[in-house]
Amino acid sequence: MRLNLLWTSAVWMAAATGAFAQAASPQAADLGPTVSKSHPIALSINYTAMIGNAPPGSCNCFLLNGGSSEELFHVWKSIAAVAQVTGSRTDHVPQSQQGLSLLTYMGGPRYSFHTMQRFTVYGQFVIGGVHGFDGYFPKAGAQSPGAANSLAFAPGGGVEVGVKNWLSVRAVEADYLVTRLPNDLNEHQHSLRISSGVVFRFSSLRLNR
Repeated sequence: MRLNLLWTSAVWMAAATGAFAQAASPQAADLGPTVSKSHPIALSINYTAMIGNAPPGSCNCFLLNGGSSEELFHVWKSIAAVAQVTGSRTDHVPQSQQGLSLLTYMGGPRYSFHTMQRFTVYGQFVIGGVHGFDGYFPKAGAQSPGAANSLAFAPGGGVEVGVKNWLSVRAVEADYLVTRLPNDLNEHQHSLRISSGVVFRFSSLRLNR
């Protein structure tokens, strides 16, 4: 039920963003990709919802709420480098008396497709680490610590809509997060994250002043 609600909200958010962009000033008609030679750096601030599962091996899904920030740097043509930090939290994990907090810090390449007028579609792959805390991380034959770290990676993509030369709206970004935190079974977690927010674009003229 929560997953269906999350997808429905994402679709409505994307539709509302598209309608807003169509009503924007004609001066914003052809903005190109999020970052380019003319706007080589961008910063996004997003709300992020994450669907996790517990216990291991089942799909007793639960929702984590949080936020994320991405810094984007133009590399070459439609290729950019992205650095991403995301924090998520739930107060209750199913079949547990524990909550869970996750902090991921990842980076990697992004490829953007400038489809029509203000719309940019992109795909990316980020890799880095995850820090779990305020939770339960059992290890075989050992007492569970209150925090743990592991490798994390996330393939994904999204849609952004240009509003002004310096501003875009991230209609939706979805990624498939894989982590390897201790869980006393297989040390694998697979989660879906969906984000939406605003993107501030910085022009080369301003940066070179």
